[in-house]
Amino acid sequence: MADGTTRAIILAGGKGKRMRSDLPKVLHPLDGKSMIQHAVDHVREAGVQDVIVVVGYGRDLVMAELADQVRFAVQEEQLGTGHAVQQALPLLAGARGPVVICYGDMPLLSPATVRRLVATQAQPGVAGAILTVVLDNPPDFGRVVRDAAGQVRKVVEVKDCSPAELALKEVNVGVYCFDAEALCWALPRLTNDNAQHEYYLTDVVEILARAGRRVETVQTDSLEETLGINDRAHLEFAERLRDIAYAESLYELVDALVDLERGRQEPPPAASGG
Repeated sequence: MADGTTRAIILAGGKGKRMRSDLPKVLHPLDGKSMIQHAVDHVREAGVQDVIVVVGYGRDLVMAELADQVRFAVQEEQLGTGHAVQQALPLLAGARGPVVICYGDMPLLSPATVRRLVATQAQPGVAGAILTVVLDNPPDFGRVVRDAAGQVRKVVEVKDCSPAELALKEVNVGVYCFDAEALCWALPRLTNDNAQHEYYLTDVVEILARAGRRVETVQTDSLEETLGINDRAHLEFAERLRDIAYAESLYELVDALVDLERGRQEPPPAASGG
């Protein structure tokens, strides 16, 4: 690939135990196609020319699903998100330009948001851009820590947060764009010195910041696109959200909202499979 090529790394190696299915999580369908296909389509629509998918559990099935659409890297062991991206390093040899990183279980992420991340990272002196959201009662997402001047210093995963960090309202969604050279420099410097003894991708932010490299944020106001699908209830919720997005009339919108509210009140259906 030529210098300046926009690349994406999509993480798709997890089993997704909470799906209670032998099918890899990213192959579960949403609106007629697999979650991983949504992820690939969205980054392509955002202008990404080269897509790398990191596979692990059920990799033969995922590779068959995507066939010759993408390149593949294999994560043999589940040692964290940073370790997963490290498996793509050989495919980034000599790369220059932006590298988008996202998850195969975030099928509602919009191409417009991906373009905003790429544009932010393309600004002079910016080594990376991360997608964040500000919430009054944040879920268990990593907290974005800034210095007194407002510059991003690090992202701290919830299990490693101090009480002061846990009180922060800006959280990391899990979508990034890094300069390829900066990413390739930072990834080998990851350690697993944390509560889960895993290699966190989020630590790339602190490694770059400590080296004097700027990391910026892109805030999304759309909670829908931050949704990661972890179980069947999440999948049904996402289906209803897409019904709302595609409503062609006021009556369809009302029906979709009624179904959404009913879905919040009812327990999820029993899962099939192992």
